Amino acid sequence: MEKRRKNIIFFLENIFYFTLIVVLFRNILGYQQQFLEFNIHPLLILAGIMAYRYGVHLGILSATMATMTYIYVYLDLGHDIVVFFYDFKYYKFLLMFYILSFILGRIKDNQNEKIRDLNQEIAITHKNYKILYDNNTKLIYLNNRMKGHIIKSEESIIALHGIANTLDILDVEEIITNLIGVFKTYINAEVLSLYDVNSSKKYMRLKVAVGENRKLPSSIEISKYPNFEKVIRDKKYGKRDGEDLDVPVFCAPILNNGKVIAILNIERLSYEAYTTYTEKLFEILVSWTSKSISNAMSYSEKIRDEIYYEKTLIMREKFFEKRLEEEKKRAEMFELSHVLVEFKVLVKDLKEIELNIRNVDKAGYSEVKKLLYIIFPATQLKNIGLLKSKILERNLGVLEEYHED
Repeated sequence: MEKRRKNIIFFLENIFYFTLIVVLFRNILGYQQQFLEFNIHPLLILAGIMAYRYGVHLGILSATMATMTYIYVYLDLGHDIVVFFYDFKYYKFLLMFYILSFILGRIKDNQNEKIRDLNQEIAITHKNYKILYDNNTKLIYLNNRMKGHIIKSEESIIALHGIANTLDILDVEEIITNLIGVFKTYINAEVLSLYDVNSSKKYMRLKVAVGENRKLPSSIEISKYPNFEKVIRDKKYGKRDGEDLDVPVFCAPILNNGKVIAILNIERLSYEAYTTYTEKLFEILVSWTSKSISNAMSYSEKIRDEIYYEKTLIMREKFFEKRLEEEKKRAEMFELSHVLVEFKVLVKDLKEIELNIRNVDKAGYSEVKKLLYIIFPATQLKNIGLLKSKILERNLGVLEEYHED
């Protein structure tokens, strides 16, 4: 399109200026025979200008138009065309038109070619500069980050010691709460989640989730997620391979007595935080977490009769209140949602109550108020009606919905 526009302008300019020269010199200035014999011919000057402006190809075309104009004036003055080619004083102008147009056109083309080459070199230089600038920015960031690790090595050791202390407790839920804070503080995890793995290793149920715009569902069929299958099978942490955003950046098994009981996921991590140091720190923290949770679970198993009513999954009130406080702490610190439902117990034997709940859900009983409490972690409040109806359907005559006076 640009080339076509350029050609149209070229032809219009040539027609206008060649016509102007003929009209000016013949009709206005009155030159007739003299027009054919100028030492420095105006047609030659115009052809040279056009060649220098447009290059050799259009310059030759302009020389041709100058030739046609010159021959037109020659014939218009009554001269014989045959004589034209025998008399050098006439046809020398034709040679001059073409020679000058070729020389000046070639000069112009060479200049244009050099300009194009220089523009390409400038574009490549700009591109390489941008790549170098981006790489240098990343290197400066990594250099500063590693300097911080080296310069503050003593602080890092103290920080790791502090992390170990936060995990060195005998309450599983408190360990998990502390763990969320550790991962957000030291790894800058934007989205993380913890899933319980059932004994059959077929399903994972969401226990804790922090962050917005999560990709993973609340309930996961493990066979549909090869990454989780591999982590559970190998009992080793895994990481995202490629750009599949449905796969966590890091995922690791939580072990108890050599069995995978949970999966911890870093679902999203800021670009700046993703370093080899972060990966190694994640691996260390997961190892510590597994040991801490395993110890806490062993301790809980030893005092199980103190925690739960005999042959039930219903916690005694003081232990349930501690569990509830932990959930409230998570809601306050990390804005984690949960649902608490209450039922009036109509029977004396708690073993009659059928709890159709997940491993992550916990039930407690108040002997004074005769109330059953169930807490559903990582659950939206809008689901409370559905949860209540499911419990009541299985406990007709055993439980009834409780309304506080």
